[in-house]
Amino acid sequence: VDGIDTGAALDDATVAWIRDALIDRNVPVFPGQKLDAAGFHQFARRLGSLQQHVLRKYRHDDFPELSWLTNVAKDGSVDEFGVIRATSWHTDGSYTQDPPMLGILYALEVPSRGGATIFADMCHAHDSLDEPTRTKLAGLTGLHLHGAGPGGDMYDGSLADDQEEGFRDAVHPAVGMHPLTGAKLLYVNATHTRKFAEMETGESVALVEGLMAHATQPENLYTHDWSVGDLLIWDERSTMHRGAGDYPPTDRRIKLRAIVQELGT
Repeated sequence: VDGIDTGAALDDATVAWIRDALIDRNVPVFPGQKLDAAGFHQFARRLGSLQQHVLRKYRHDDFPELSWLTNVAKDGSVDEFGVIRATSWHTDGSYTQDPPMLGILYALEVPSRGGATIFADMCHAHDSLDEPTRTKLAGLTGLHLHGAGPGGDMYDGSLADDQEEGFRDAVHPAVGMHPLTGAKLLYVNATHTRKFAEMETGESVALVEGLMAHATQPENLYTHDWSVGDLLIWDERSTMHRGAGDYPPTDRRIKLRAIVQELGT
């Protein structure tokens, strides 16, 4: 999207256009933005109500509704494990009973090479399933727990002991419905879907992994190669995503993140 300054005071018509673009395109990108944390916070709040990130240590000190996606510690050192973190397919907040509507990222520093974010269209993933699999999934219920899926090992110990996301399942049908469009979607991800309530764990894991292979075929993906100043929004209900995990582990990578719980009116 060109021609929109997300740091400006946006009028209602522009905000409505952005919301329509989200519904129509899933992952709109606004390149060349120039934002500080206050400006990013202002923009995100125009889209709807914000939620604080589940991992408390990444919350912004001045704007707790924002969080850092970064491999740089406060002392300036680079966490080399950061290149691996969030490289398993996931849908943010599926481990809650009321998942958010949108995710927003704004790039402040990017690696010298690599570091893309990859998105999968989960409405198309559902629609392109064969009929026997669709019929099977229509009767299944996913149990979602933070980091408890077959690809969630990288999140071990990341939650505080008092956070219910670490010990209480969120329950979602394997086939969901988009709250704005009514489109059917595959609501399963490798990081947080630990099993299907109607199946044994081993059988569930095999099915989750098979669905991930189906949903992430190349024709169903968008890969975003980041530049400084890119602001990217994605529909949390109709997509899942992961980091490519391919940048030099000693390179700095810093983004600001906002999570929109509900769209504004």
